[in-house]
This record gives sequence, C-alpha cells and structure tokens, in this order.
Amino acid sequence: MSTIIRTRSPFFIRTPQQTSANLSYFQINIVVHGGLSNSTEVCDDLYAAYSLHKKPLGDENSVSFDISEIVNDHLEQIFTGTYSASSAKSSIWVTVTTSAREADGTAIGSVTTNTYLAQEGYNKFKDGVNYTTEPIAMISGNYIQYDRNGTATIPVNVERVASVQWRSGTSVRQTDSFTDNGNQNQKIQYAQFTNTTLLDSVLITYDDSSTTTITIEPIEECKYSVNKITFLNRWGAMQDLFFFKKSTESLDATRETFNRSIFEARAVQLDPPEEPGQDCQESLTFNTYSTTAHAKKTFNANATESIVLNTGFVNELMNPYFEELMVSEYIWLTDSSANIYPVNLKESSFAKKTSLNDRLINYTMSFEKSFALVNNIR
Repeated sequence: MSTIIRTRSPFFIRTPQQTSANLSYFQINIVVHGGLSNSTEVCDDLYAAYSLHKKPLGDENSVSFDISEIVNDHLEQIFTGTYSASSAKSSIWVTVTTSAREADGTAIGSVTTNTYLAQEGYNKFKDGVNYTTEPIAMISGNYIQYDRNGTATIPVNVERVASVQWRSGTSVRQTDSFTDNGNQNQKIQYAQFTNTTLLDSVLITYDDSSTTTITIEPIEECKYSVNKITFLNRWGAMQDLFFFKKSTESLDATRETFNRSIFEARAVQLDPPEEPGQDCQESLTFNTYSTTAHAKKTFNANATESIVLNTGFVNELMNPYFEELMVSEYIWLTDSSANIYPVNLKESSFAKKTSLNDRLINYTMSFEKSFALVNNIR
C-alpha cells in the first residue's frame, strides 16, 4: 500500500545518517510521474525531475526537506460532471532518491530510494508531522445526505477498497467493485448510485475483507430547485454537498468613469456643387457638442454573479464536510439545469451548529462564480 503525501501540508524527507568525515552535502533527487509506480518515462506528460543539494547544519549528519510545494504544482483538479474523468491528474507518483556526497560530488555510502503517492489533500495540526493515515472512505464522516432524484457519490481509494454496496435495509440495491491496476490515475475512484430507490446505508468492503458502514439519507425536495456543490475535500477527492432550499442570485457590478471633452468641430455644407467635380462649399462650426453624448464616460464595466444557497435541515454529522468546504481551494456549482460553474466561497467564517444548541440545523452560504459576466479572457 502506498504512503500518501497530502501536498497542502508539509511532508518532510529526512536523509539517513552519514558520519563520514568527507561529508559535504546531501543530494535529493525528486521525480514526479504518472503510470505505474516503477515507471519514470520522460515522455509521460506528468514527468518532472528536480535535483537539490543541501548542506547539514553544524554537527548534524543528515538533513530534512519539505517536498510538498514542489509536488503540488504537478497536481491538477478538473471537474466536468463526470467524476471518473476528473481523477486523471489528482494523484501522482513521487520518487525521492537521497545520497550523501563529498565536495566533488562523489557518492558516500548507499543511495536511498522511496516512492510515494501524492494527492492534493491536507492534514490538520493535531495530526502531527507526515500524517498518512487513510479515512474509512475518502470522506471525513460516516453519514451523508444526497438528492433522491439525483446521484449519490462516494470517493474511495481503490488501493484499500474492494467494493461498495448500496443498501436498503438488508437488501443490496447495487454493488460497485474496484480493481487497482497500479496506475496513478486509478487510485481515486467513485462509487455512484442513481435510482429512485430509497437507500439507508453503504457497506464498504476492504481488500482484507474488513467492512465499515456509512449511513446515507436520501432527501426529496418538491418545491425548490436543488443545487449541488462539488469541492475538493481534505483527502484530495471530489465530494458533493446538496443545498435543497431557497437560493438567491445577485449581480455585483464594477465600473470606472472619466470625464471627457465632447466639444467637436463640425463641417456644415453651405451649397451643393453646381457642376460635377467641383468642391463642396463648407463652413466649420466650433464650440458645439451633442446634448446626448456622454461627458462622463464609463469603461471597464463588468460584473460577477453570486448565489446564496440554503441547505435545508441537516444532521450535525455533516459538520466536518462544511468545515472542509470552508478551506477548499476548488469548488464547483451544478445548478438544477445541470450547468456546471467554477465558484468561490464568499464566507470567511463558519459557526458550527448542533442539535443541542440549535435544534434544527440549516446552513446558508454565499458563492460567487469565478469568472466575469463580460468575457475578458485574453
């Protein structure tokens, strides 16, 4: 099973101890690539190689280096509505080779090589350094809500997950099976269920035959249009949140103005030419202007569309998902007409609600589309 690097948090490489008196520096080679873990073909469109030198400080005989920032630049998050296609560059292999060197570059001792699987997730402060533990599935809880008239989606790490069963009571409505073929673009996959059948649980079976259950609640909204927010969660996978109640759209416009002179010199024709070929008889009139011209001229006028969404009543077990939404760097809105828009969350604070304190829990969140109304992409 691969060791996971979550590239939004530091991941430190510590070189082995080297006590040679000739030690000058450590060479750290980093290769980022796709395909299989042992494949480093330079023609791979994910391939990149870095070579770093670092001297030990004082009496130290090894060094540390954070590789997350370098690796993170090679991950790409794309969502087009089809989850399987969105994972092509959401995982990449990272091969790190370290070696001790003398001043002239001569290698000292043996070379150490390790391969990691990098995903654009993050660890929390209390997780500590280089936290690599996997969740039950690639979500942070064991309860989800979904639109009964839509599709329920659960991201899984196929290095661990063998199958996902969608259940109604003791009846199995659908089974999604997964096989890890070793390629980096298959590591994150998505179990999906699209049916009007009422579900109440999802049984996840691991490659060692152990299981875990996620409670699932279908919600049917008869009055309002349902909006879906898809975001990159803390594990580096796409996750859905549904907003079932009232939504309000608005437009925030920006513009600049400047004062301009609208005086003009106007040529007035006096007499038409008497014969063909003769010049027109004209007189110039100065200090005149049109009373319908803009003396204060608007320019760079544009606008950003925003939408306010309401979840409807949710279980407090959903709180971890909204927390992750607050710090997600990739968010998409799918409206009731199946239009997909990249959006940014406008909220800067999130008050967690509980059934004890608030009884019925509803969250209201504001999003703005991450593009201008007037196309200005050049």
